[in-house]
Amino acid sequence: MSAALYHSVYIYTVIILTFISFATIKKSYAGIRRVSNDFIPALLLCIVCAFWIGMRPISGRYFVDTVTYAESYDMMQHHTPVPSEKGEWVWRQFMYYCSQVMGVQMFFTIVSVGYFGFTLWACKRLTPNNVLVAFLFCLGAFSCFSYSTNGIRNGLACSMVLLSLSFVTGNNKDKIIAAVIAFVAFNIHHSTGLPILMAVVSLLFIRSFKWAYTFWIVSILISLVAGEEITSFFASLGFDDRVSYLQSKMDENAFRHTGFRWDFLIYSMMPILLGYYIIYRRGIRNATYEFLLNTYTLSNAFWVMVIRANFSNRFAYLSWFMYPIVLVYPLLKVDVWGANQGKNLKLIMFAQVAFTWFMVTIY
Repeated sequence: MSAALYHSVYIYTVIILTFISFATIKKSYAGIRRVSNDFIPALLLCIVCAFWIGMRPISGRYFVDTVTYAESYDMMQHHTPVPSEKGEWVWRQFMYYCSQVMGVQMFFTIVSVGYFGFTLWACKRLTPNNVLVAFLFCLGAFSCFSYSTNGIRNGLACSMVLLSLSFVTGNNKDKIIAAVIAFVAFNIHHSTGLPILMAVVSLLFIRSFKWAYTFWIVSILISLVAGEEITSFFASLGFDDRVSYLQSKMDENAFRHTGFRWDFLIYSMMPILLGYYIIYRRGIRNATYEFLLNTYTLSNAFWVMVIRANFSNRFAYLSWFMYPIVLVYPLLKVDVWGANQGKNLKLIMFAQVAFTWFMVTIY
C-alpha cells in the first residue's frame, strides 16, 4: 500500500470499527459490567494493526522518523558508529541486536507489536470486561497513529508506561512489576520520566484530585502570564537533550498552528472535566481511576506551561498517551449514568474519534 494512504485507511477503518462496536455496547452500566468475550477480537485487531503498520513503506515524506531510524539501523548493520541518545541503553542495545539478526522491516514490526501489544495488555488489565471498546478508544486517540509511525521510540516507551500504570494499584508484587516496566521504559526514552514521576507523586503524595486539578488550573494561569520564561526554564534544565526543541526556531511546515494552543487545551481538558463531574458533582470515588486521572492531569499541566513552544505537541504526548484510558476507564468501570451509561459511552467514543478525523482531514 502507498504510504500516502496509510493514515486515511487507518482512521476510516477505526471509525467503521467504532460504529460496529456500538452494537455490542449494552444500554446500562449493569450490562456494560457483565463479562464479555471480546478479548479475542481485540487481540486479532491488535495483531493486524501491528503487522500492517510495522511493514509500512519507509517514506521520509509521510513517516519522517521512520527514515531516521532506518538510516541508523543500516549504519548498525554495517558496524558504522551511530550517534546515540545518552543513557538510553535499552533502546540502543535492542536496536543493535536486531540489526545483527534481521532486516529493518522486521525491526519496525517488532516495535509496532510492542507499541500496540503493551497498550492492549494495559486495556486487558484495567477493563477486562470490555477490552475491545477500550482498545478502540486507544486506536481512535489523536496521537495513536503518529506514534506508531513517527515517534516510535517514544510511543513504545509510553505504551510500556501505560502498562506499568495498570500494575501500580495492585499488590506489592504488582508494584514491583510496575517499577521494572517503568525502568525499562525510561531507558528506552528518558522523556517518560515525567509521567513516571507524576505517577509516583499521585501514588504517594497527591491522592486527591482536588490538588491535581488546582495545579492544572494554576498551570494555565502561569502559561498565560509567564509562558516564555517557563519554557526557557524547562529548556535550561538539561535533564534530556531533546527539550532543546522547546526553544528552537519555529518551522511552519512542520507545525502549522502556533501560539497558545486553545484547541489542544480544550482537547486535553475533556478527561479532566469528566473527572471533575464524576468525583465532585456525582460524588463517586474509585481509587484506580483517581490515580490514573491525577497522573494524567499533573503530566498535562507541565505541557500547558510550555504550550506556546515549537513542537510542544511532543511534550503533550507525555500525558496524551494516557488520554484514551483516562477517558474510557470511568465509562466502563464506574456507575456514572446508570441506565444511560451505554448511550453516553457511545457519544464520548464517537466524539473522540471524530476529533481525530477532523484534525487529520480538515484542520
